[in-house]
Amino acid sequence: MPIRERILTMGVTGSGKSYQWLQMAEYLLSTGAKFRCIDTDNDIQYMLETQFPSLLLKNGGNVVVHPASCWPEYREAITWLKAENEKGEVKDKDWVVVDKISNAWMHVQDYYVQEVFHQDVGEYFLAARKSLLARGDRDSKGKKVSSLQGEVFEGWKDWIVINKLYRDFITPIIYQLPCHVYMATNVEKVEASERDASILSLFGGFGLKPVGQKEIGGQLHTILLLKPGKDKWYVSTAKDRAGRAYFVNNQLSSLFVQYLVARAGWEMP
Repeated sequence: MPIRERILTMGVTGSGKSYQWLQMAEYLLSTGAKFRCIDTDNDIQYMLETQFPSLLLKNGGNVVVHPASCWPEYREAITWLKAENEKGEVKDKDWVVVDKISNAWMHVQDYYVQEVFHQDVGEYFLAARKSLLARGDRDSKGKKVSSLQGEVFEGWKDWIVINKLYRDFITPIIYQLPCHVYMATNVEKVEASERDASILSLFGGFGLKPVGQKEIGGQLHTILLLKPGKDKWYVSTAKDRAGRAYFVNNQLSSLFVQYLVARAGWEMP
């Protein structure tokens, strides 16, 4: 059995992040490998129905979708995965997919604001702006401000709690389940003001970094940047296991064939 993979694909919408893992599921259908997907943006069921109908359970497929659009649903997803594992249903040939992990970081912050301040994030930011205007755009200490960030986050700097909630979700997936992991995320620019050495070393050359909790880059073994072109996709490697050749803006047709088979040593089913 190949060693356990932990893959993160990052890229803009349309770069093939979801398509590639669904194609992997298609390749591995005959092996009995099951793909359990936490779908955070309600795309996967549609893609199954329209592009990959053979992967639907009702058609004998191997993809199970758990939608998650708010933090309680993420916690339900972890409860589901743990229960599957305790029953011995999660095999080492299986995969857990989080598509997109960037949404998890957004949703956990939404949940924190709602629970602590009893309002959604938009209302919280609006209230902060109104408060600043009422004080003549000065912060709570009387200092003139030009940005909402310092004042808004002054009220909920309890990142220990936010990160703990997030880690309760992500730790079982990455470290405790006996299967392979595939995650997808959007990208954002690496700003000129960025000072985090790990972000600069991994993503500075691309000028793009994964959206989400900043530790994600260190938690996964393989990080691939996917980019769309005219009727084509391209892939570059930001990080990988020792000894594996990097992609450098290579044209991509199949992550399974070009990466798992050609670079990770998997056999064609």
